[in-house]
Amino acid sequence: MRTLGTTLFAALTLVTYSSGQRAGAAVVTNPIEARMNAVADDYVRLVLAVGRHDPNYVDAYYGPPAWRAEAERGAAAPVAELRARTARLLQRLQALPASDRRTFLEKQLMAVDGFLRRLAGERMSLTEEARLLFDVDPPVVSPEGFAEARARLEALVPGEGDLATRVQAFRARFRVPPDRLAAVVGAALAELRRRTLVLVTLPAAESFSVRYVSGKPWGAYNWYQGGFQSVIDINTDIPTEVIDVLGVMAHEGYPGHHVYNALLEDRLVHGRGWREFTVYPLYSPQSLIAEGTANVARKIVMDDVVRRAFLHDRLMPLAGLPTADLDRYLQVLEALRPLRYAGGEGARMLLDEGKPDAEVVMFLVEVGLQIPERARRALAFDRTYRSYVFNYSAGLDIVERWLGTGSDRAARFFDLLQRPVVPSELAPSPHVRKPRR
Repeated sequence: MRTLGTTLFAALTLVTYSSGQRAGAAVVTNPIEARMNAVADDYVRLVLAVGRHDPNYVDAYYGPPAWRAEAERGAAAPVAELRARTARLLQRLQALPASDRRTFLEKQLMAVDGFLRRLAGERMSLTEEARLLFDVDPPVVSPEGFAEARARLEALVPGEGDLATRVQAFRARFRVPPDRLAAVVGAALAELRRRTLVLVTLPAAESFSVRYVSGKPWGAYNWYQGGFQSVIDINTDIPTEVIDVLGVMAHEGYPGHHVYNALLEDRLVHGRGWREFTVYPLYSPQSLIAEGTANVARKIVMDDVVRRAFLHDRLMPLAGLPTADLDRYLQVLEALRPLRYAGGEGARMLLDEGKPDAEVVMFLVEVGLQIPERARRALAFDRTYRSYVFNYSAGLDIVERWLGTGSDRAARFFDLLQRPVVPSELAPSPHVRKPRR
């Protein structure tokens, strides 16, 4: 997604950018476009007003500073009033001709209303919530659905004791020593950025900084600043495996969240004057697209053969790790992939069924094969972000299926990063209304 004792690793110096200088006025080409731009501007103001009720709601904003100041003035608007504003804005939007831009804004506004309903105290299951907020019908996986993956892991990691203990002990051999983490992060960042630039043209001023933090419910977080700049926080509470470094830098940086946000700003905000993209409400369909593309990002710029070579020749030596068991390590990681659905099932146990923390942690450790520290952090994440957890697994599935395996895979990926798109466009669901084209 998106400080104690901060260390900085910067590609370039982080700068402050005021979008009022470059994105202060939307481009008006005709009366319909003018009406759409007016709706978009009111959408931005609405999202900022809703953000007064939850500090996590507005994930990024780089629009006119006066709009933020306006939203922060006085007491927060009542939820009922905000719902009424949302309904009126939807009516105005739906009176405009169908387009991808209208569909995007419509789904975003429906998610605003869903979030406000939850704020008002309406009870809903995580599945119902995910449909409203993220335009997705998340899968349900029973414990039996993990049996095949566990059988494969039994063969890959034989020995005494239970499977969870054996897998944790094996993976611990690939943890990056804390004093070498910055060097490994820097090398991964440089290589991923180099490979990304071969495939897509990025704004000349883009860059991001990395900070090492603790005490957070997430593993890493991209805080987009506007002006093509990001700050990426990496949580050092959890031991970091060498494969995690590569995954995090791809997910949060190149060609993941940082590239996604920079392309939207460059192509849509500055290029077309679409100010709705200057604000990013976390609980919205946009997040599923963001997490799904970020989870597949590494494979776009680095296939498995290249990844193995880069780990063997560059990252593992930098981390001081032996390479003898690298192939089995990668096989274990591949076998663990189906267990990613355990996170969503753990959230359902915790929030839908009210299971005790200890029981949920045991499930995540014994069935999901997570280390205890990660399992406990997952509970904190679920309580904070609730159905957001489905964006990682369902988002990955939806984006991977849509990208396919053809030679145009990379082109399709970068297409997703620079146009308005909603999850149900990529994977229509019987429970989610198909967007009009």
